[in-house]
Amino acid sequence: MLSGEFSLAGDRRDTVFYPFTLAGPDSGGTVNNKERPHVRIVTVFAALLLFLTACQNDPDPTGIGLVPDSDLIGALQFDSQRDSSALRSAVYPFVIKHGSSTSLSVGEADGYSARALLRWSYFPESIGRGGRIVSASVRLRSQPFHIGDITSSYRLEARKITSFWNSFTFSTAEWDSFTFESTPAGAFEGSFGEADSIDFALDSTLVRTWFVAVIDTNVKNYGILLEAPAGGIRSFHSVDAGAGLAPELTIIMEMNGVLDTVRGESSDDTYIATGPLREDAQRIVLQSGTSVRGQLFFDLSAIPPASIINYATLYLTMDPALGTAHYRGADSVLVYESVDSTANILSSSGVVTRLDDSMPGVLTAEGLPIIRAVQNWVNRKGNYGFVLVAMNENTDLDRFALYGADAAADKRPRLVVTYTSKP
Repeated sequence: MLSGEFSLAGDRRDTVFYPFTLAGPDSGGTVNNKERPHVRIVTVFAALLLFLTACQNDPDPTGIGLVPDSDLIGALQFDSQRDSSALRSAVYPFVIKHGSSTSLSVGEADGYSARALLRWSYFPESIGRGGRIVSASVRLRSQPFHIGDITSSYRLEARKITSFWNSFTFSTAEWDSFTFESTPAGAFEGSFGEADSIDFALDSTLVRTWFVAVIDTNVKNYGILLEAPAGGIRSFHSVDAGAGLAPELTIIMEMNGVLDTVRGESSDDTYIATGPLREDAQRIVLQSGTSVRGQLFFDLSAIPPASIINYATLYLTMDPALGTAHYRGADSVLVYESVDSTANILSSSGVVTRLDDSMPGVLTAEGLPIIRAVQNWVNRKGNYGFVLVAMNENTDLDRFALYGADAAADKRPRLVVTYTSKP
């Protein structure tokens, strides 16, 4: 067992005693710290290092905010509502890629237009131009997300794609140069439930070109485009949804009088969606799927430079009348610090808002990323505001509305900051 003392100065009158023990099965008794003078030297050095670190020129919020506001001596508070801080909000379109989406949206409804792209790129080389294709069909597994009347008849058409695409680079920016054949190579028509699968036949001539592309580099396999001109928008599982849910291509072949089944492998898919920009002078309307993001700027010049930010909370009031819940309908958004004034580049970490139990219809964002953003702005490192991103913007088709800077005072975005002056 070890007992000892902790001294901040060499003079014994300034010595503060802290009893401490270090017990263990092999300690064999008590050792006095006076017999181990190096312990005191190391402790003093650590205390000095901590003191110097606390007086650094540029305040760092890491660890700040762990102490309750009520325990902070001399803490001040900035409230954007009470202090009449200048506030700006806006929305902007963002080019989004759906390569990692677990959903494929297809159809037309509520101003949205969605199309899916599918490709199976591997087939046995031995097939090539040989054998006879008896049948070829695609199976899509439905998801419980839709826009429009689910009981109405749905028509889906598959068309041969004639230009290159990649699921991780394809977006609305490439749509103007994207090409495909106008004549359908397959179609489905009928009604189906939220958890049903649908099957449709594919033109065997198209499938044959995919076989040949394996052995002849002059022949290209760009897959098929799925469109649905009638019946609303339906959602299907993508390749990223996992085994047993991904789109399936099944081909029945006759080879030397024997029937065999060939399945498409190494598939790739994505979807593309377009829709109107819902602008409202008093709202921040976020749109997932298309995508539209929000911008929010607070003037923090009232907080003295180099102040230490102890805590910061952002409050956002929802307007459910202007939003939709077509897919998951998550009542939350992601809040990021913007680190570039022109390209809207986001910081590496964001905060997921939560519903405030004491204020119905209000979302709260708090945590280290919010504190760090405010600290950067107070340090005059460039205040480019927050960027608001709809939850599931890569997968879903939803609108989410928040009251903006021009809304009534009690509904505007609000930022409350607790800070202390530099020591």
